Amino acid sequence: MAGLRALAAVSVADVQPLLNDPSAAVVRQATKALLPWADRIPQELLRGLLAEDRPRHQRVAAIRLLRAAGVHA
Repeated sequence: MAGLRALAAVSVADVQPLLNDPSAAVVRQATKALLPWADRIPQELLRGLLAEDRPRHQRVAAIRLLRAAGVHA
């Protein structure tokens, strides 16, 4: 992920599914890659990641991306 970000070769459609990854490190990198395009991620997806049964790293990612899109979670 870090390499793709450095090359500006990030596709929202390709990276978006990584927000569901069980690895906090993967979700962190995916979030960083998606921040510039946060407004292109469906809010329903991000709000789903805010559910209490989701891992903390996924909830934090959703909050960061919603804020970047101008939506306060």
